[in-house]
Amino acid sequence: MQQILLLSVLLFASHCVGEEPARTELAAGNSVPKAGKYAAPTRKSVAKAVQRLFDFALTPDMKTADLDVPKTAVNKLIGYVVKGPAKPSAYLSILHPSPTKIQLAIRDDSIFIPGGKPADAQRGFRRTDVNPAIDKTTTLTGVTTWYQTIRLDSKAPLALSHGYLFASIEVPSGDHIFDIFGGSYFNPKNIYHQPMSNSRTIRVRDFQGKTLLSLPLKYDQNYNFAVTVDWIQNTLTVYSSIGTDPLKKAVGPMYNDPKAISPEFKHKGEYHLQLLKYPLPDAKIPAEKRLDVPHFGFQEPIKQEHVSFSNVFVTSGTQIEQPEFSDQ
Repeated sequence: MQQILLLSVLLFASHCVGEEPARTELAAGNSVPKAGKYAAPTRKSVAKAVQRLFDFALTPDMKTADLDVPKTAVNKLIGYVVKGPAKPSAYLSILHPSPTKIQLAIRDDSIFIPGGKPADAQRGFRRTDVNPAIDKTTTLTGVTTWYQTIRLDSKAPLALSHGYLFASIEVPSGDHIFDIFGGSYFNPKNIYHQPMSNSRTIRVRDFQGKTLLSLPLKYDQNYNFAVTVDWIQNTLTVYSSIGTDPLKKAVGPMYNDPKAISPEFKHKGEYHLQLLKYPLPDAKIPAEKRLDVPHFGFQEPIKQEHVSFSNVFVTSGTQIEQPEFSDQ
């Protein structure tokens, strides 16, 4: 696992350092599923119709301390944790509103060292990632939908001159089948650290970093996202809602980059729930090194930054499940 992560992060700098907001709808007559096939049905109509392939089912009896103990129920849901040097509970917490949530925090020591080799330390990033223990042979094939509810806390505001990754499916090249991103994209020339014009948004993006959906970034509310990946037709369809509202289709199906279904990536993606904070460009670093964002860049001291996740699961097929969302 560490070798896979090392390969991914070394190549990660080539991806997501910029983004293009334009998007291309599927042209009429193309041999891809029609948009109506992906329409979100009512909650009752899919009560028994949708099959969950993976369920990150957090329960009220789970505790933060369980994260430090191997083979506990919560750790059986987790394949790997990307974190700093302290124990998992220093960065992860189990919260008990309804539904139960997992909170990911970053600190000044949230520096991942792949393989335990100090020379490879990712000093550019501050990151905490949870890789759910998905079955890659069933979730990364056919048509699958990836659900996650994301909540930001006004008591732990983000520094939106930076960019933040909240969720992604990452392939071995370091690229993302899709990701959920907020804040400012990295511009190596931005040595004065000005936030980008769209920094106060949360965006769902495709393999090329193009924005498919952009929503105002607000604290103390739940963002519900479901992203359907058609691994055969190579399309993405995005559903979203706020608070207790049911999911509605926002965009799609949209063509993804052809590289997303390259044979070398088959069944090799990693699903990340994450709080990955990009650096700001450091004027003291030579321009040719600034794009190596895992290893170079400027980070201010962190007072308190975290994000929480709930309703994390994966379903099979084109039907969309409508969870009973909470506003907590």
